[in-house]
Amino acid sequence: MNCPYVRRAAEVPAYSPANHTGTSNQRVIGRETVGAQRVEVLLGTITRGHGALPHAHPDLEQASCLLAGAGIGEVAGRQRRLEAGDWSFNPMGVFHRFEVVSDEPVQVMVVYAPPYSENPNAALTATGADDPRCHARDDSVRDVPQHEAPAGLPHYHGVLARPVITRDTVGARHLDIRALSLDADGGAQAHAIPGTEQVLYLQQGAIHGEINGQPFRAGARDWVFVPEGGTLHFQAGGGPCRAILVRAHDG
Repeated sequence: MNCPYVRRAAEVPAYSPANHTGTSNQRVIGRETVGAQRVEVLLGTITRGHGALPHAHPDLEQASCLLAGAGIGEVAGRQRRLEAGDWSFNPMGVFHRFEVVSDEPVQVMVVYAPPYSENPNAALTATGADDPRCHARDDSVRDVPQHEAPAGLPHYHGVLARPVITRDTVGARHLDIRALSLDADGGAQAHAIPGTEQVLYLQQGAIHGEINGQPFRAGARDWVFVPEGGTLHFQAGGGPCRAILVRAHDG
C-alpha cells in the first residue's frame, strides 16, 4: 500500500553534510519529501574517527539517537560516550561535536526543529580548536535522562511512553520526543494536534491505520509523517511494537 506519509531511507539520496567528515546523510522527513515545515529527520551513517566538527545552530534544536555503533559527544564543553539507544540534545546556540569511536559505523537518527535543510545561515562554525565557544561550560544544558519512567499517552491505548526529549527533561522548546512500547493490540484513536507535526519511527513490529483518511501500513525502519493538525489513528499489526514518537511545534 503506497502512502505519501510513509517514507523509507532507501527512497531518498545520500549527501555529505557541511561541518562533518566521513558522514553520509539521508533526509527522510523534510520539506522536499513530505512538505514538513516544523521538523526534519535524517538518517546519518558515520565511519570511525569521523563525525561532526564543532558547530552550533542559533535558531533550531537538534536531537540525536544512536541506532548502531558508539561515539563521543560533546555539548557545552562536556563530553559523554554514546552507544546504541542513547540520545543527545543540542539546544539553540550551543556548540557541539561528535566523533565515532566504534569499529562499526554509527547509524544515527537526527531531528531538527525547525528544519535545517543545510542552510548555511543556520549554523555557526568554530574558528579553530582554540575557539572558546567550543569549550564553554553551560550548566543549564542537561544530559538526556536514560531511565525516565514510562507512562500512558493521551489518545493511545496499550502503549507506554518514556519521555526522552521534552520541556521537562531537557528544556526543549520545539521538540517533544518519546520512546513508545506498544502491546500487540495497542494503538491510537483518531486525534489531531493543532500546530504540531508528528513523526513515528518504527523500530520493531508493524502498524496500520489512516492519516487524514488515507490508509497506510508501516513496518520496522519506516518513518510515518503526520502533517500539521493532521488526523492520525493506527493499530499494532498483531505483535508488540517499539517506536519513537517525535512532535514538533512552535514552542
